[in-house]
Order: sequence, then structure tokens, then C-alpha cells
Amino acid sequence: MLKLATILDNPGEPFANSRYRDPHELKSLGYNGIVLYETTGLSGIEDPSVVSSGEMQRWVRQQLDLVRQRVEQATKAGLDVYLAYDVLTLARDTVNAHVGAYSCLRRPGTLCPASEATLERTGKALEALLAALPGAVGVVLRFGDNDASRIPYLVGNDIYSPHCGRCSLLGRADRITLVLSHFHRLVVERLGKRLIARAWNVRPNGLHDSVELAQRVRDRLPGDEADDRFILSFKFTQTDFWRYQKWNAASLAFGKRPILYELQCQREFEGKGGIPNWQAPLWRDGCPESRDGNEPAGLSGVAGRVNFAGLWAWVRGGGWGGPFVNNESWIDANVCCVPALAEDPRADVAALAKNWINKRLGVKDPAAASALRDILTHSPGVVLKGFYIGPFARTKADPWHPNADWIQDDLVDAQAAWRIIQRLPDGVLDEVVQEKQSAVEQIDQDRAALQHALNDGNRAAIEPLLNTLQYADSLTQSLRDLLAGLIAYRRFGRSREPAASDLCRRRILSAQTNWTHHTQRHGALPGAASAFRESNFWTLTQKILAELG
Repeated sequence: MLKLATILDNPGEPFANSRYRDPHELKSLGYNGIVLYETTGLSGIEDPSVVSSGEMQRWVRQQLDLVRQRVEQATKAGLDVYLAYDVLTLARDTVNAHVGAYSCLRRPGTLCPASEATLERTGKALEALLAALPGAVGVVLRFGDNDASRIPYLVGNDIYSPHCGRCSLLGRADRITLVLSHFHRLVVERLGKRLIARAWNVRPNGLHDSVELAQRVRDRLPGDEADDRFILSFKFTQTDFWRYQKWNAASLAFGKRPILYELQCQREFEGKGGIPNWQAPLWRDGCPESRDGNEPAGLSGVAGRVNFAGLWAWVRGGGWGGPFVNNESWIDANVCCVPALAEDPRADVAALAKNWINKRLGVKDPAAASALRDILTHSPGVVLKGFYIGPFARTKADPWHPNADWIQDDLVDAQAAWRIIQRLPDGVLDEVVQEKQSAVEQIDQDRAALQHALNDGNRAAIEPLLNTLQYADSLTQSLRDLLAGLIAYRRFGRSREPAASDLCRRRILSAQTNWTHHTQRHGALPGAASAFRESNFWTLTQKILAELG
């Protein structure tokens, strides 16, 4: 059973200070493998010398040396090592020297999925990388997304988007099977290593989210159906790591093909571990807001429906910004659960919570332990009500972007929130405020209970967590009052009644006050994450206040 872990370090962002960089730590938690995300930046590089820029070439050599050290450390700790690799990707200098061979016609910056030369050159680069890192047991291949555009010495793209005279006749199923067959021959058949193919696609209607496409691809995949040297990997959610998601239905369409599920312990759209956000109940039972009774909702029902190969945890990382977490305790609550759920998809989540509190936090006194269990139990509901607008998410025609990106990473976009409020029916506007108020009240109750349980014996563990709840409190109060103010503003625009104007002014001023507390005070508390940022918050709220007079 695979129990994989990875840390995603995004280019240009500070390295996360994490205990999980120590492979012995992961081994002690029950993980048996690690996926090195760093090798995405080495995709398409046969040798550092193919990069002509001296500065970039030095950086590539440094990355290769760093990865080599991490492979050795993980292997010595008893972990299998997998290398993350993006296709289609090649060195920019390689592409510039042979544009017609590798690129789409008249699109020199786009690699063509129909080009045999592109596949061959990308495969040779992967073979060279594996030769340079012989301790790696396999490859995690991504083909529906690509980080090359963020890295100056690479050219790359997913396989779905290019369309030219050469590749326009290739359908989605053709593109997938062409790539997977090529890399299966290389990695599994020729090199004798394991290939984990990520079904993920960054745009809708790819292998990850389309049951229809999964069914068409199923019988065209390479190798023996039950051979665990070739595994398909899916995020457990239907689309990205949001709420309002059913279990990934496309993953159920592959018969005896081994299936690996990806879990995100530091949820990128929900505060990145800066606030409590316990995922174990959602992994085991599915998202309660999306259950319909027709399909298995969580691991407890899914594991028996597929050839379950295990779990892959993103223990840190995901997304492209903050908040940046100083205390990873809430993340750790999720990280600790993954190996246990891989072994037993019906594991008792209450027992997992108790184990984390007693053994990892070292909190054993009953009052504090009880308060912490309640915080974990309440947190999925708090996050759902605090970070999403339920009446909007429930009426979306498709499952992508259920929060319409009004919150993304650490950015609150007030203008996006206003667009949502303008689109909602009158009859659901009060529910928007009520769900945010419910989140605020739960945080306040949980914080009071934990504060009451604080004592000299548990202060070192508890006090930073109290600060994260204070941080969460000012954030959710800001969101509540912003949305309430926008709703009142919408109603004032239609009624022009003084009462609506007064309510709008009070709510907007309260939102500004709470936002100031969050950004200038609570984001600086010991143990708290960096504060959220805003887009259009002050511009929009000041414009409204000026209009109200």
C-alpha cells in the first residue's frame, strides 16, 4: 500500500520551514515513499549544459545536487523516492534550435503533442534524469498541467491545449494514450521502474474530471490492467481541492487499474493551515454538502470499488501565495491521519484525533484535549461557512471554482464578492450573512473553551493555537461584515431607504475595523500565519461610504 508524501515548493516563494523535510519524520508517521516535486524544474533537461545561460545553468546544477542529496537521505531513511516530471517540457535553448521539430506550426512557444521528436526528446531527458538519480524507484508524470511557463529556461505546456495543423486531429483520448504509452515503454518496460500518471488537468473536461473521457481512455491504456507498476493518480475531489465537491467519479471508471488518491493537508483555498481545517472526516466520508446517495462519498465506500493503491499526501504546499504558516500544528493533524486511512479507509477519526492530541501535541489533560477535539470536529463546518458562499456554490452548473475565486490563496477579492452578491436571488441574501455569523460564533466558542483549558502545563502547545483562532476570528468577522455590507448596499440601491443606508455604513465600517485588526495585529501574533491580503477591499468600501455620505 502506497503512503506517499510531498512538499510543494513553488519557484520564487520562501521554503516552508517544516518538520516533514526530515525523511525520518515521515517514516515515523507511517509513510513509505516521498515524491520530490523539485524535479518538475528539471523536466526536459537532458544535462545542465543544454541551458546556455551561465546563471541558469548553475541554478540547474544546484537543483540537481540538492535533489541527489534528498534522494540519498530519503533512501537511507527507508523511503522509496519518486520524481515529479512534467510533459510536455523541453529546455528553451533546445526548442529554439529546432523550432519546427518540437513546436506547433506557427506557435514556437508551444510544444506539439503530435510531434514524435518532442516525445522522444522529453523521454530522453527523463531517462537522463533517472540515470543521474539511480536511487529513484519511479516517476510521477503530469500531463494536464505544467510549471514550465514559470521557469525561464524551460518551454512546456499541457497536452490538451495545443491545436495546429499537426495536432488538431488528435482528440483528448488520443493525446493521453499517446503520451502514456510512450512513457510506459520507457519507465516501466525499459527501465523497470514504476510510473504514476497524474490524471490532473488544470482546465475542465480532462481525464481527471470527465467520466466520459475516462471510459474512452480505459481500454487504450498500456500494460496489464492490474500491474501496479503503472498507477493512475487522482485528487480525491471531482475538480480541485475545494469544498462542494463530490468524490472523483472519473477515478471509478478504470476497472482493475491501480488507483492512487491525492490529499491536500494544507488546503490552498481555505487558509493553508493558518486556521483549523481537519480533513480526515472528509477523506473518509466525503464532503457532506455534496453527498447525493448515488455514489460512494469517501474512502470508506470507494476503497472497495477500485483497485486501491494507496494515498499521496501533499503534506505542505499547494497554490501560489500565502498565507505563510509559522506553526504547522493544524496541518500536522491532517498529515498524521493519511497513513492510517491508507491502511484502513474506515478508520475511527475520533481515535485519530485523540492520538494526534495526546502524542503529537503532548496534551493529555482532559479539558484541553476535549477542547481540541471539538475544534477539529467543528473545523470542516467553520471552513465551509467561512470561505464559501453557500447559496452561490449550490447553484453553480459545474463543480469548478465553487467560490468564484473571491478567496484564493491569501487574497480576498472584494470586487469578486460584490459580483456574486449581485447575482444571487433576493431570497437567499440573508443566508449568506447567517452562514458567516455561524462560523464566527463557532470560532468564538471554541476559542473560549480552549482559553479556559489553558494552564502552565500546556501553555507551550496551546497558546500558539489560541492565536490562530484569534487570527481566524478577525478574518471571518471581516468577511461576514464585508458581505453583509455589500448586501445592504445592494438593497439600498433598490430601495433608497435610510435604514438600508445606515445598516450598510455600520457593516462596512465594521469590516474595515476587523480587517485592520487581522492585518496589523493578529497576523503578527506568535504562531499565527501571515495575514490575508486584499484586492479592491479598501477601494470598494471607501467608494460605498462616500456614496452613502
